[in-house]
Amino acid sequence: MPDWPAPRSAADDDVVALVCREFVELVTEYLEHTLPEPLERAIAAHLELCEPCVIYLEQMRRTASALRTLPAPTLPPAARERLLDVFTTLHPAAADDS
Repeated sequence: MPDWPAPRSAADDDVVALVCREFVELVTEYLEHTLPEPLERAIAAHLELCEPCVIYLEQMRRTASALRTLPAPTLPPAARERLLDVFTTLHPAAADDS
């Protein structure tokens, strides 16, 4: 399990305070919806009050979206064959298993 920053309780025990630096560290998990519910709520509360973090979040969303449109890199066939030859030479037992 990731080592998330420990949220700090605010005056109201039901509210968890979060600072910008913590948000930046958690933004990926926030976008992937993998944070514990208290941290999700803390980030939502933080975003209601922090325009710079809202801008950062939108930049991260746009970046992730743009990256999904890029083609996956492929290995040229000649390079793939050469790597397989080297692997087979270094690990002959593994080649026998395939």
